[in-house]
Amino acid sequence: MTVYKWKTGARVSASAQVAGEVCAALEDEGRLTPRDLVDDSRPDDAPLHGCFEWDDAVAAEAYRESQAGHIIRSVEVVCAEVSEPVRAFMPVTIASDEDEIRRYESTAYIMETEDGRDMLLERAKRELAAFERKYRCLEELAGVIAAANQVLEVA
Repeated sequence: MTVYKWKTGARVSASAQVAGEVCAALEDEGRLTPRDLVDDSRPDDAPLHGCFEWDDAVAAEAYRESQAGHIIRSVEVVCAEVSEPVRAFMPVTIASDEDEIRRYESTAYIMETEDGRDMLLERAKRELAAFERKYRCLEELAGVIAAANQVLEVA
């Protein structure tokens, strides 16, 4: 039996095992797409029904916020210091007295302070480690993976 687990940081209300099995069943039918997963989850008794927002007004607003996030993540800025454009805005998490606040700040602003640069470097290392975990099975990327591991050990 295949054992499924959520990746670190996943916020899903269902069991990873159940979700993995539902996805595997859809894959076996040749129809593992987001749309098919939603359709399969529509019945009230579907295993993943509770993972979705079924109130259309709430879901529509959440979708618009998702579109807004896509816009923010898609804007790039041309910098004289580098040859290729870079992301103009990066997500940051700021601890407050009551909760953590998630928002975006300009990459230029983040790079102005040592704390901001350190935060960005830590995120880059986490993403590099995630890349290594995701693609370590590809022999063709062995050199890239080895270089990534060296960076992670040094940094």
